[in-house]
Amino acid sequence: MLRNPIFTFILLAVTYAVPSLTFSQYSLVVLEEPSVMNGMTKFRLYIQLADSTDQVSAIFGTDKNPMSIVAPKGVFNSPFNASWSASGLNPNFFEAMPSMVDDSFATIGLDGPASQGKANSEDPIMVDDRSNPWADFFKVNEVVKLEINTLLGGSWFVLKTASNGFGDENLRVLIAQITTPGSISGIINAQIFPLGDGKKSVKMSFSFDGFGTTPGAIVLE
Repeated sequence: MLRNPIFTFILLAVTYAVPSLTFSQYSLVVLEEPSVMNGMTKFRLYIQLADSTDQVSAIFGTDKNPMSIVAPKGVFNSPFNASWSASGLNPNFFEAMPSMVDDSFATIGLDGPASQGKANSEDPIMVDDRSNPWADFFKVNEVVKLEINTLLGGSWFVLKTASNGFGDENLRVLIAQITTPGSISGIINAQIFPLGDGKKSVKMSFSFDGFGTTPGAIVLE
C-alpha cells in the first residue's frame, strides 16, 4: 500500500544517507525554564544542529517511525491561543494575560507569529491524519499524550524558504514548548537538511526522558 503522496512528498521519502554523518551530529536538547504559573515547569525542546547552514525541515511520525510525547500530569494550553503553533501567541497580550507565555505549542524556530520573527520566517504547516489527530496536545488543556503512528502519519513542517528552519546563535531550532506540572518523555523524529541540501536530507529519531541532551539515531525507511 502506498503512503499518502502529499505526506511522502513533504518528507522526501527517499532518504540519502550522508557517509560523514554520525549519530551524535544532531541532538535533541530539552531545557527547563521557570513558569509564570505556580507548580508548573516549562520545557523547551530544541534540535541541536552542527552547522549554521543545517536546516530543520519537519517534525514527523508514521507507522514505521512513530512519534510520541507523554506528559502524565497533563499539559497547559492557554485559552488565548487558538492555534496549535506559536502563530497564535501575540506578545502584545502577554502583559494583560501573563499565563500566555506558558502556553504549550509546536513550532519550528518561532516563539510567536512569523510576521514578528526574523526576515523570511514562515509559520509551520501541519499534516494530520483525521483518524488520529495530534494537534489537540497543543490546543486542549490537560491532554496527556501526543501520538503520531498511523500509515498516513502526521507532521509540522516549514518550506525550504523559511529562515526559521536554521539554528539560532547556539545552532538550535526550537520545535516545541510544553508546560506541565509533571515530567515529559517520548520519541521525536526530525527531518534535517545537512548544509541546507534537501537532496541529502536525513531523518533522525531522538528518545528523551525529562531535560537533557540526547543524540539522535538515523532513521532508515
